[in-house]
Amino acid sequence: FCIVAVRGTIINAGFFAHAQAAAYGNTGATVLNCLLTNTKCRLSSLFFGVFGIVIALMKDVPDVTGDKISNIRTFSVRIGQRRVFNTMRRLLTMLFLTVSAGFFKGAFAAQSMLLGACRLVVGLSSVAAAFSVRDEAVTVNPESSSEVYGYYMHLWKLF
Repeated sequence: FCIVAVRGTIINAGFFAHAQAAAYGNTGATVLNCLLTNTKCRLSSLFFGVFGIVIALMKDVPDVTGDKISNIRTFSVRIGQRRVFNTMRRLLTMLFLTVSAGFFKGAFAAQSMLLGACRLVVGLSSVAAAFSVRDEAVTVNPESSSEVYGYYMHLWKLF
């Protein structure tokens, strides 16, 4: 929960509010105000919140043995490493593809060529990240702690 709430939502909304205040002089830009009134802030916080969920659940996949011994009932213990691993991989892949679709739509609706080109680059980068999430997982055995840990670290690089 902490990764999702703090890193996924609050910190990103805080950066957004600070940028609004510093770049545009919006003195009323607070974290809560941005989350409640600004769609871009909500969408970016939602993106990082979902990404945070993926990281939080993926973190437990390699630790099933210790969690079972300690009687810690993580999702990986309850429903299995493979199921959690594959569900989180799919969720993150779909998240990146959804973001890319939004940026592609925004690229074609942009009021300037430069803005359209920037949105196109971000959209293409999001597609590349989606393929990276998918392709890096192909050789990972969800029951191998070292393989899952390596994949988990790959996800942090994308974060």
